[in-house]
Amino acid sequence: MNALFLCWSIPFGPGRRILELSLPLSSYFALRLSDLLSDSLLLNNDAFERNVNTIYQGFSVPISLALSSEELNKLKERILQSNLRRVQSKTIYEDLRVSDGDIQLIVYKSGKVVHNDSDDSKGLLNGILTEDTAFDYLVGTDEVGKGEWYGPLVVACVALTPKQVIHMRELGVRDSKEIERGRLMKLAEEIARESFKKDVLTVMPEKYNQLYKELRMEGKSLNDLLAWAHASTIRSVLDELGEHRIKILIDKFDVKKTDLRLLTTAHVSDKTPNLKIIQTPSGDTEIPVSVASILAKSEFEDRVAGLQRKYNVHLGAKPDAVSREILPYVAKTHFRNVATVIGESLGD
Repeated sequence: MNALFLCWSIPFGPGRRILELSLPLSSYFALRLSDLLSDSLLLNNDAFERNVNTIYQGFSVPISLALSSEELNKLKERILQSNLRRVQSKTIYEDLRVSDGDIQLIVYKSGKVVHNDSDDSKGLLNGILTEDTAFDYLVGTDEVGKGEWYGPLVVACVALTPKQVIHMRELGVRDSKEIERGRLMKLAEEIARESFKKDVLTVMPEKYNQLYKELRMEGKSLNDLLAWAHASTIRSVLDELGEHRIKILIDKFDVKKTDLRLLTTAHVSDKTPNLKIIQTPSGDTEIPVSVASILAKSEFEDRVAGLQRKYNVHLGAKPDAVSREILPYVAKTHFRNVATVIGESLGD
């Protein structure tokens, strides 16, 4: 019989105790697993999510999406009008829970909705999500790898129409930091098959180290490299879009340097006709930025896996586990823990 297996490890003293559950396949148990993941996120319990490893066999992974207050009210009204069977909430974070035939759905007080990805559940949500029609395209960028001592720097840019934004939300795209790794990789595969305009720029460690040293010699910093990479991918995507109403969303890191690079590299600014540029610290909550982040994370992991195979090393632990001769080809040498192993001066 098909089954859902949920395993997680619990730190206990000097060792680890392993708790394993084997549950029958059903939408209910799939939804309960999503409860565990969602509740851990609401509680900011990062350790729980990191240790959860899920293996799904024979059914779709539950979908989680965030709704605006307007969309949430429309959904509640539709549930009431449809006379769907509501059941008792399981946690204090839930607003309401529906269990009616193939429709298994939870509405959280935070505005998050989790459903079992059945046709009936998707039909219930059909028409609820609202399109932003003020622009023809919403462009988002994000980077991955700037905080890891190993692997490349990856910057991705995507351009979505309002309808494509809705489709991404229906797939379960949201802030990538809130998506469990296995689900994120599956989303990356689905997104890669979509036909929207995108560009991914990957700076491998050897080239990254060369560029970083050149920037430092010019009195510049990592933010200058990031600004150039973001602007380059934006320019590449804009070249494919032509004349349209476009909103560009960037996860803010250095407004002045980003504005300068947008002007000199992407040849755009806030004064460009039919173009709006928004740099926001909450960029990850914007769907185009989230899509870019997911693509960048997938590319980063693929490249790291390739480096590990090529040099027969394990990356992600500590730099001193890698030989000094190999580190410049797999790591960012300006990181203090890497520089210590290599014996280089940081020069910062």
